[in-house]
Amino acid sequence: MPGKVLIVDDEELVRKYVRRALASRGWEIAEASCGREALAAVEAAGFDAVICDLKMPDMRGEEVIRRIRERRPGLKIVAITGSVSNLKSPLLPGVEVEGFLIKPFGIDEIRDLLEKIAS
Repeated sequence: MPGKVLIVDDEELVRKYVRRALASRGWEIAEASCGREALAAVEAAGFDAVICDLKMPDMRGEEVIRRIRERRPGLKIVAITGSVSNLKSPLLPGVEVEGFLIKPFGIDEIRDLLEKIAS
């Protein structure tokens, strides 16, 4: 069942951690370190899922997700957040995700969530 996933996070260590967790289960991994790279990657390649941080320096993750939804409405998206308080306030209108990962998250949590939404 593994497919192709885009990891979007400005922190290289987070991207590396998620990449290792998913590559070991057969997922094909692409990475983007900012919103602009993520949007270009989504335009250039077909992905089964995107894992996107909500806080990045160049563009809010919510904006990245909104733009991805406009281009690829059926794409599965997981948001990464560093704070539970982000879950208490709704995302921007029109921004919907299939799940959240709250930092720090475990390898099994990443794998289980992605496998659940991708099935």
